[in-house]
Amino acid sequence: MKKIIGTILAAALSVSSLTAFASGAIPDHRGTSMDGIEIGTASLNSTVKSYSDLFKEAGDQYGVDPNLLAAICMQESSGRNLSYRDDGSEYPAWGIMQIEYTLESSFAEFGLRTTGEEWTLEDRLDPEKAVPFAAYLISQSLISYDCDYMKMIQAYNFGQTVLDRIIDAVGDEWLSERINAAQYADNWPYDTYGDAEYIEHVLRYYHQDIDYIGAKVRINGELLAFEDQYPLLETINGSTYTLIPVRGVSEALDAEVEWDGENNTVEIQKDGIDITLFIDSDTAVLNGEEVALETPAMIKNGRTMVPLRFVMESFNLDVDWDQDTRTVEITK
Repeated sequence: MKKIIGTILAAALSVSSLTAFASGAIPDHRGTSMDGIEIGTASLNSTVKSYSDLFKEAGDQYGVDPNLLAAICMQESSGRNLSYRDDGSEYPAWGIMQIEYTLESSFAEFGLRTTGEEWTLEDRLDPEKAVPFAAYLISQSLISYDCDYMKMIQAYNFGQTVLDRIIDAVGDEWLSERINAAQYADNWPYDTYGDAEYIEHVLRYYHQDIDYIGAKVRINGELLAFEDQYPLLETINGSTYTLIPVRGVSEALDAEVEWDGENNTVEIQKDGIDITLFIDSDTAVLNGEEVALETPAMIKNGRTMVPLRFVMESFNLDVDWDQDTRTVEITK
């Protein structure tokens, strides 16, 4: 006999398009205060908006607010740098300048891992390649700085190694550092390069024009990193559910995961509890008993996504949702 297990995590997702920073607008921000920094004084321009689907797709996949991703890419290119298609038509080159000097190898490896083909310097001018790579870099930096978005933005500008050297040199005054960052870099190809005002420039471009369905996960307060697909909030019949990449979370909880590609099933085992989920099915099996789900497991970007609350509560773990920071808090 089927029984419904719990109520899947629901969240209110309505956000207004404000021209100033609102609480919770940047997911799970913590660390450096944003006091005194003006945010959102200029809307994303038409060029950015025309590529909103690309920013949204990459942002949702890598757990980065697509509005912030767009703002960083716009600041990097000033929204004006153009490349040209084979037919001569122009398109914005959301290229990342640092790729040419310090990230060429990482960019090539990222392309190989995600598409099976190494990317070249010329590929950095292709927004469909540069934007996902930018989202990946941002997601990695957010993990390193525990969702301190101010440090993430600055690390994106200077490079994390350079920012860390600045912090080591001036401590808590790193944000007001106005001395050329080149003095902290090895073999930097420029005589002059940027300063901390870069943060303010990025955040002036930040707007909530692009819907974001991503979320963060913390286990016992520690931010969890995912390889190439972050949790998503899926709205079904007016209710919103959190779907998590099963392997990343389960392994962080010391659970065993097995994927059966022939039958499209995933089995999770922990502490004598056994769960089997079927892709695109609203039925699961918990310790041999069939149960009903309010949302099915599904495949996103090659990753198996499962309903978070059902899995966590089946393992007797506490799950809370923080709407302001868009963060799932798991206690084990």
